[in-house]
Amino acid sequence: MRLKSLELQGFKTFPDKTLLTFDNGVTAVVGPNGSGKSNIADAIRWVLGEQSARALRCTRMEGLIFNGTPNRKAQGFAEVTLTIDNSDRKLAFDSDEVAVTRRYYRSGESEYRLNHASVRLRDVTELFLDTGLGRDGYSMIGQGKIDAIVAARSDDRREIFEEAAGIARFRFRKEDAESRLARAEDNLLRLHDILAELESRLGPLKEQSEKAQQFLQLSEEKRTLEIGLWLDTLERSGRILREHDDKILIARGQYEDAQKAVDEIDAEINRVFQESTACVARADELRQESARREEAAARKDGEASVLENDVLHTRETVARLEREMETARKSDEDTAAEIKEKQEAYSRNEKETKRTEAEQQQLQKKLDELRSGMDEQSGRIADLNRQVSDCSARSTELRVEISKASSTAEELRSRRQTAQASRAEKMQRRAEWEKEQAKAERGEKETTARAESLRNAVRGHELRLQGRRKKAEEARARCDSLHLDTEERERRARLLEDLERNMEGFSQSVKTVMRETKRGNLGGIHGPVSQLIEVPQRYSVAIETALGASMQHIIVSTERDAKLAIELLKRRSAGRATFLPVSTIHGSLLRERGLEESPGFVGIAGTLCRCKPEYEEILRSLLGRIVVAEDLDSAIAIAKRFSYRFRVVTLDGQVVNAGGSLTGGSYSRNAGLLSRRAEIQRFRSEAAALAAQTEQAQAAWKTLQQEAAQEEASLTAARAELSAAQEELVRWQSARESAGTALASLLLDETSLKEEMEATAFRLAELETAQKKAEAEEEACGAQLRSFQEQLSLLHSQRDERNRAWEEQSEQLQKSRMRLLELQKDGSSLQDRIEELERQRTGHQNRTEELEQEKREAETNIDQLLEKTEALHKEAASLRTLAKQADEEAKQSAARRVELEGKTTQLRAQERDRSAERENAGHELARLEERRANLQKEYDEITSQLWEEYGLTRREAEQSCSRPEDAQQARRRLNEVKSSIKTLGSVNVGAVEEYKEVSTRHRFLRSQIADAEGSRDSLLHLIADLTDQMRGLFLKRFAEIGRHFSEVFRELFGGGAAELSLSEPQNVLESGVEITVQPPGKIVNNLESLSGGEKALVAISLYFAIMKVNPPPFCVLDEIEAALDDVNVTRFAAYLRRIQDHTQFIAITHRRGTMEAADVLYGVTMQDEGVSKLLKMSAAEIEEYLQAAQKKG
Repeated sequence: MRLKSLELQGFKTFPDKTLLTFDNGVTAVVGPNGSGKSNIADAIRWVLGEQSARALRCTRMEGLIFNGTPNRKAQGFAEVTLTIDNSDRKLAFDSDEVAVTRRYYRSGESEYRLNHASVRLRDVTELFLDTGLGRDGYSMIGQGKIDAIVAARSDDRREIFEEAAGIARFRFRKEDAESRLARAEDNLLRLHDILAELESRLGPLKEQSEKAQQFLQLSEEKRTLEIGLWLDTLERSGRILREHDDKILIARGQYEDAQKAVDEIDAEINRVFQESTACVARADELRQESARREEAAARKDGEASVLENDVLHTRETVARLEREMETARKSDEDTAAEIKEKQEAYSRNEKETKRTEAEQQQLQKKLDELRSGMDEQSGRIADLNRQVSDCSARSTELRVEISKASSTAEELRSRRQTAQASRAEKMQRRAEWEKEQAKAERGEKETTARAESLRNAVRGHELRLQGRRKKAEEARARCDSLHLDTEERERRARLLEDLERNMEGFSQSVKTVMRETKRGNLGGIHGPVSQLIEVPQRYSVAIETALGASMQHIIVSTERDAKLAIELLKRRSAGRATFLPVSTIHGSLLRERGLEESPGFVGIAGTLCRCKPEYEEILRSLLGRIVVAEDLDSAIAIAKRFSYRFRVVTLDGQVVNAGGSLTGGSYSRNAGLLSRRAEIQRFRSEAAALAAQTEQAQAAWKTLQQEAAQEEASLTAARAELSAAQEELVRWQSARESAGTALASLLLDETSLKEEMEATAFRLAELETAQKKAEAEEEACGAQLRSFQEQLSLLHSQRDERNRAWEEQSEQLQKSRMRLLELQKDGSSLQDRIEELERQRTGHQNRTEELEQEKREAETNIDQLLEKTEALHKEAASLRTLAKQADEEAKQSAARRVELEGKTTQLRAQERDRSAERENAGHELARLEERRANLQKEYDEITSQLWEEYGLTRREAEQSCSRPEDAQQARRRLNEVKSSIKTLGSVNVGAVEEYKEVSTRHRFLRSQIADAEGSRDSLLHLIADLTDQMRGLFLKRFAEIGRHFSEVFRELFGGGAAELSLSEPQNVLESGVEITVQPPGKIVNNLESLSGGEKALVAISLYFAIMKVNPPPFCVLDEIEAALDDVNVTRFAAYLRRIQDHTQFIAITHRRGTMEAADVLYGVTMQDEGVSKLLKMSAAEIEEYLQAAQKKG
């Protein structure tokens, strides 16, 4: 596998289609600064999947597109194609040539293609895993990576080793498995939620189903018994009716004979009656006179009785008023007692509220104390960090002093030997030492000032690094929070979607119809109205209110489809439903002049929804004459303006009905079917928005991490410069002291040589003492440094504990706040009730006063009525005396009448006998006719009941059922069946089918949960296997890289030693990587003490060692040798040539040594402003170019 070509168009400074071809060996890309040569490396990095605009030296991705010049128009897209020879099939792609293309438009759209086929970024990433290529591989090495691998923390170095070890693909599979495991856990959680909801329904449904089956069995038995008994009754009634017809004929003959005899006696009675009429007339006149007077007396007595009755009623009224007054007093006492009880409850509520407020203040105080303690601990941690830094600096100074003392002692020994030399030679060197002393003093002064400036710079970098790390941590916490919020929204949306799929909230009849439609038992069913219209979220409440129960109406194609569905519901006893045939229903839109200009008018409800064209007529019929308004005031104004001719619905669900009535109140967002769909859309949109925010937060976090890493690199560089300045200061001080010592020794006389030697010996002793003291102090400083680090560890753990305590207190404070809100609400309710009771008590008192006034008026009325009654009784007595006189006269006239009446009595006796015979015959006839009518009515009622209850005629009933053998026993059994049915109470007949459906879903969910748990276990095993493979492969490759790193280091440095180690050997897959180097002739305790060139050479050695273990097909080197001197550049180029057999190298460089090692040279120029051009040169042309350049030099 090798790189064949790179094609750019519209990318940065390459607006035209530009093709670079690559052969085996080394290809160099050269050009002046700003010519665009590094854009070639950016293009390769970008096409391999780089997502960070900052890594591509841009602020935004749009910056990759050629932005135009004064002479060239801007491009609309950027496109890069990387072509790779895959004839050896090292890439998992079945083609000899793989062309990876990435295109980005100014609109923000991005495309990836493999051999012109559209793919995802993930496909490109997976293709290059473990090849060293890709956005995270080591095939793209720039100055930033060179600096980063040396300056980075040990944890940040392991990515490059994972790629080299070939475990990136395993890690990718592991992360994918962990992601699928998380989804499986979420799916299990969702399935368990649905299962719990089904199980809560399954038990009651099972009971209802068993009850319904029992009801159906009893109903069938009741039907059989009732029909059989009714048939038996019909048979008996028919037989009795025929017998009664014969009896009625006999009774009618007897009645006619008796009537004839009565008529003859009546004629004789009339004759006697006329004879006695004259006698009766006078007696009647007298009796009438007496009667009139008795009647007058009776009227007076009646009036008196009326008055007495009035007195009685008035006294009853007084008693009633006294009872009402007593009831009012008791109600007043009960109301007072309830007021007292509510006041006591209100007092308790006030106390509980105050206690909760106090508890809330105490929690808030604890939170403030915890926050204060956390701030104090943060300050102590910062102080300890500063002390650690000071202690480290002091330790370094002591090591320098020890080194200085050792070198000075050695110098004194040497000087003691040289003191024996000729005095003349010392005199000659005196002038030279004086010059050296002056030079050392100047150098010491300058170096001291520079070191102080560098110390300030280091402190500034440390503060900025601390700030950036804090911001990065905050960004990471925000990423985690947003990720959790996104998952919660998606879980809720999935739960609501399950409810929508299962048609929760729809009536049993609608569920039955839709279920049978899915099974293919019904045709032409389109679905419920709520599922066939689309409503914007803003109008969902208004449209749901306007539709009401019509949301569950079912749209069908034709009336025949509706009839079939209704017949199915009848057969199943599954309830009722309304069907809307598309073929017959037509609607219209409300058209009123001036309606659209009305204030608050939103639109006609039918125009605010969307549906398929075939449903538009139905939508108009349901919503075409309903207006939607902004609020209730606007709705009332619109309805009043158009005389309440149509219904108006507000956006929040209030209604002004046609005719002027109003409907409204509170509205639950989760109450309706459209609201549920809106909730699903809202959760999905919120999840998408949160996901976008999460991506932005992750990008911001990565940016902050990069900034922190850059600041850390700057800090490392500043510390290195400070260390170099301190070392230089020590050298100047040593030089100055040496010069002073030399001058002092030269000024001594030769005769004082012995004294000088003794002084030198004394000085040596002092230096040894000082050295030992410095060593002891350095050891103490190390111990103190370890102590500080232990304190830091303890403070970090304490701070973590305080953080946990702070979170617990925060949760308690939130609960206390919720309790306070509940208490305040209860207190408000109690206060309202007390006020209402006070009003009731006032009403009772007013009613008592009214009753007392009515009682006083009734007692006064009783006295007046008694006086009138006494006067009327006296008038009645006088009238009765006159009536008695008239009665005496009437007796005389009646004597004659008595005689005549004697005869009449005899005739009447005969008449009565005949009339009795007639009456007996008439009664018998009427009884027989009434009995026959009752029998006929019973017969007709039974026939009617057969038809009304079971839809059967008598003939059909006789065909379907037989009469019982024992009617009495059948009636007893019927009564028992009816009692059993009554005992069952209310029965849900549809529960039988519903229970079967829910049981089926329950078993299906059980199987799904078992599958999901099996999938989860498989994923856990897969993750464990991948972890074991990654650990073994990483350890093997890491050992190989370490061995090659040591070899390459010695070769590039010309000696020395280098070693790689794991910071946490017990945790191989998470451990950082430590780099230890020892250049020849130097002792290095920290990589930061190396020079820039040494750091670059260490990083190059490490990358070359990685390439020896897992060579990438090609590698782009972007000025990584810029910090090397010419000798090391030559070594670098020679080694590059040595390993080019396994890897193509594309080197972007300014260095001559690298150019000389190249097989092909691409020159990048910018002849036109902002537009890069390429020039290709072969190896021979390169040689001629370099020779010409050498001659000119």
